[in-house]
Formats: sequence, C-alpha cells, structure tokens
Amino acid sequence: MNALQSQHGFRRIKFHPRQEILDEVVAGLLWMQLDLPRDVSRDEMEDFAHRLVSRIRGGAPEASVAAEIAALQSGRFCRPANLPVIRDLAQRSMLAVRGA
Repeated sequence: MNALQSQHGFRRIKFHPRQEILDEVVAGLLWMQLDLPRDVSRDEMEDFAHRLVSRIRGGAPEASVAAEIAALQSGRFCRPANLPVIRDLAQRSMLAVRGA
C-alpha cells in the first residue's frame, strides 16, 4: 500500500475491462429479452450477469445457465418463465463469454 492509500483508508481496486464488458454484454442480453419489473436496477442486472459469466467461465453446462436465468425470471422477479427465450439467452450468453 502506498502513502495515499494508507492515509485515506482505501485500497486500489483491480481494473478488469474485459470482465466488465462481458458483464455488461450479458446484462444487456438479459435486459432486452427478459420480462423484468420496472424497478430492476442496472447494478442488480450486472451483478447477476457477473455471477453468470463466472459460472460459464467455470464450465457450467447450458442447462445450468438456463436454470439460473429461469430462477431469476420466475423466482426473483415473479414473472412467468418463457423457456424458449431463456434457452436462447443461455446459448447467447455462453457464446459471448466463450468467444471473448
């Protein structure tokens, strides 16, 4: 830690532009395709997308990714899950992450 960091009590946060862009891409796909409540925040969607990107990078199968998206749609946001849309989103998300 340098003097400025110790003096002000903060730490440097690592900057990962590729990861942040992937999170935004996946969040954008989810945002455009899912039926989301009006009060959903960008941060909330990017946090979910970040976890999803991490799982995909960790080798999660497409069915698992689709199940997480369905749980978000129906469990967390209390909206009916459109399974064809969710399967398409899982596939697109996986292609985006694996292609990066």
